[in-house]
Parts: sequence; C-alpha cells; structure tokens
Amino acid sequence: MPYVIADTRPVLWACRDSGDIVAAGLMEVGGLTVTGLTLLSDVDENAFLSKVAGLAGSYPPLPGAGTWLEAGTLYAYAGGLVIIRQSHARTADAPPDVPALFSVFREGAEGTLAWVANEKVLVGTRRSYLGIVYEAIQAHTTESTWQPPAVPNLWRVVVEVPPVGEWFSGEQGLKIGDLRTYQGVTYRVIQNPGINIWPPPIVPALFQVV
Repeated sequence: MPYVIADTRPVLWACRDSGDIVAAGLMEVGGLTVTGLTLLSDVDENAFLSKVAGLAGSYPPLPGAGTWLEAGTLYAYAGGLVIIRQSHARTADAPPDVPALFSVFREGAEGTLAWVANEKVLVGTRRSYLGIVYEAIQAHTTESTWQPPAVPNLWRVVVEVPPVGEWFSGEQGLKIGDLRTYQGVTYRVIQNPGINIWPPPIVPALFQVV
C-alpha cells in the first residue's frame, strides 16, 4: 500500500483517483500518510508542483479576489495545484505574478525558494536568504524583522557561506550571495552587478556589508 513518511523535512503529498487529485496536503516532520490510491510526494515545492501539473481535477479551485487564503493550503489552479505561501486576502493578481504569495510550478526552476516575511513554515522547511540556504528548526510564521541570520533559534544554515574573494574592477559572473572584500570590509552580492565597475561602498543596491 503506498505510503510516505516525513523523515527530516516536511513533505508535500497528493493522492490520485482515476487521474485526478482528490486530496493533497503538507505533512510535518514525523508524519505518515498511507493510502490505497496513487501517491505523489516531494520535499521540494517546485518538484511536487511539477508532478501534479495538469492533475488538479476535483481538488478545490483557487477562490476569487477578496477571499482569505491560509498559508500552507493547496488549491487547484490552471489544471495544477498552487500552494499558499502567505496568509492573505486574495487579490486580482494571477498567482505566477506574485511569487511571494503563491508557489506555482515554474518550468526548469531549481533551487530553494527565497525567504519571505509572513510565511508559515514547518520544522525542516528550507528557504534561501542572500544566497545562503537555511532550514527551520522551529515551526513559526516569518516576520520582516526575523531574517534567518538574526534568529538562530529559528533557522540553521544548511549551505555554508560561499568562499570570500577580493573585489576587483572588471570581474564578471558574480551571483547573489557571493562574498567579496574591499579595503578590509566583506560585502555580499544582493543583486547581480553584471560587470564590476563601481566599488561596493558606492553601490549599496548591489553590495551589502556582511
């Protein structure tokens, strides 16, 4: 009989009956789901949404504008499922246009979702912040002043800080999260600078002091 266990990370799951999704949810660490139906699951949001794309079937459709949506709830949308990232009153915006509010399948997308404020997370949920991947060690609702580095009692680092290099003019290929030092100060890339032209202190929109 198909089953799935949430071992160290929360698991998104869905049951299929005659091709349609009839039940779906987010299981906390330590949970177990057993069913006689076909079971689809994954710990990665985008990978899960890829598996259920086009299979929403009889699952509750995403309500219209003005309806209150609870974080962690799944709804049918455009033939697949969407996951509510933040509790909010539904706006007229399409879910793909507001990724801070909805997780929607993105073709070819890889990597961990970015950390956002006002999202309900479970123990084991992974989010990236300034290029570093963190894992929640306590279930909580994120807040704007509780960025992962500031609350080590809520998050632990999963992917360590990238190696630090010396900033130099003309460097290309920097990515968000990369670290560079300039005149003894370490900076983190917070927006792709393309080709380095201006020193980090002059462009705070591109580099942030660590």
